[in-house]
Amino acid sequence: MTWEDFPVLTTIQSIRSCCYLIFCCVAWLAFAPKLWCAEPFENVTEAVGLNGMSGDVAAWGDFNSDGWVDFAAGGQLWKNDSGKRFERIADVSFAGAGIWGDVDNDGDLDFFCWGATGRVYRNQDGKTFEEIEAAVPELPTKVSLGATWGDFDGDGYLDLYVAGYEVWGKENYADAILRNKGNGTFEEIWREQGNVQPGRGVTACDYDEDGDIDIYVSNYRLAPNFLWRNQGKGVFEDVATESGTVGDGDLGAWGHTIGSSWGDFDNDGHFDLFVGNFSHPPDYQDRPKFYKNLGPDKKFRFEDVSGAAGLHWQESYASPSLADFDNDGLLDVFFTTVYPGDKSVLYRNTGDWKFENVSAAAAVDMPQTYQAAWADFNNDGYLDLLTGGKLFKNPGGNNRWLKVRLVGGKTKRDVGAQVRVKLGDQLITRQIDAATGQGNQNESTLHFGLGQHNEPVAIEIRWPDGSSQQIAQAAIDRVLEVPSSAN
Repeated sequence: MTWEDFPVLTTIQSIRSCCYLIFCCVAWLAFAPKLWCAEPFENVTEAVGLNGMSGDVAAWGDFNSDGWVDFAAGGQLWKNDSGKRFERIADVSFAGAGIWGDVDNDGDLDFFCWGATGRVYRNQDGKTFEEIEAAVPELPTKVSLGATWGDFDGDGYLDLYVAGYEVWGKENYADAILRNKGNGTFEEIWREQGNVQPGRGVTACDYDEDGDIDIYVSNYRLAPNFLWRNQGKGVFEDVATESGTVGDGDLGAWGHTIGSSWGDFDNDGHFDLFVGNFSHPPDYQDRPKFYKNLGPDKKFRFEDVSGAAGLHWQESYASPSLADFDNDGLLDVFFTTVYPGDKSVLYRNTGDWKFENVSAAAAVDMPQTYQAAWADFNNDGYLDLLTGGKLFKNPGGNNRWLKVRLVGGKTKRDVGAQVRVKLGDQLITRQIDAATGQGNQNESTLHFGLGQHNEPVAIEIRWPDGSSQQIAQAAIDRVLEVPSSAN
């Protein structure tokens, strides 16, 4: 005798089996890691007219203030035509790689090329650029691969930190800080002394939330990195060792750090740090590092949480750039490589300091490049990626989002501003940074992925001058433009 001899019982058994199967599926969906299964990124380089684009490091910036973000790469300037095409501005040729910043507080973006001598180009009403003669004094940085803007002394004008690199086996060049004199020209007020290290990427953030901008310098050749903590008025102290961000230093060697990026990976409202170490096989050399900011209770020291993050080793990791590419509210990592055989990787943040490699699925596992910069070039609410001389359009999805565009006050100090969006027990935090990785620059409009949240959100804005603003109900799936209270 079997179950089939009793049809009613057979039906009950089938129902029980189905219920059990449904229960298992629901439990898996509730507790399994969130998997990314969206469409791959689309290479739209040809479609938007970017043939001949430089593969050198890239800087996104809306130089003509039309709401469509443009970019510069390798001295080329590319204008965004309503997210459909890019046009190369043939009569503008910068001296090389650089970053956008408003030098003269007139409301439009100017351009600094670090190069061998340093050059500043003033924006002429969003139409063309004019080099400011003798804008920068003779620099100690005869070879430079990166710089960052920041109002380090709090006077209302953007200053510059310029990293000095090396001529291998011969000389390391000193870093320098250039103070903006308020008229488009700069003066050197500090340079690196003593055992000068070969600096590469430079990135800035008020990581200790005291109202002034701090600086992290990625040093190469197994050298210790710098974390310059701003003591106020642009006076800096290197706190990399005591903060826990200098590197491991096993056997007297640290990392070959090429680029680093600030970002809040765990949505606790404090800026963490990703340090992009290139490393040869010996395991005494530092691998890439995730540093968790422990916040005010621990005096803003950092904890190395790299071990369980899931980042697989490649020798030639180079330039990282951070973005919430899938709008789930968690900050993800794109990381380039520069040796043949190695490929760039896109790591999706699945929460709790765990990361999933989705490079192949996303179709962005590019060969060798230092170029890595994010922007929403077509204003659809999803961040797109410029890397390896190609533009990759984000496939999008059904997650909600908010973009916040900050407009500086009488003194345009939006660089370094931090914005926090309250979402349940999460505090999604972003900042306007002037440089990321090695020499790249992301779009300055801040992007917040909101997952399936469909209600207005509360926002806090902390401006670099120490003032703050609160917005209790900000509508989502749109661009929110916020003027400073100083306007």
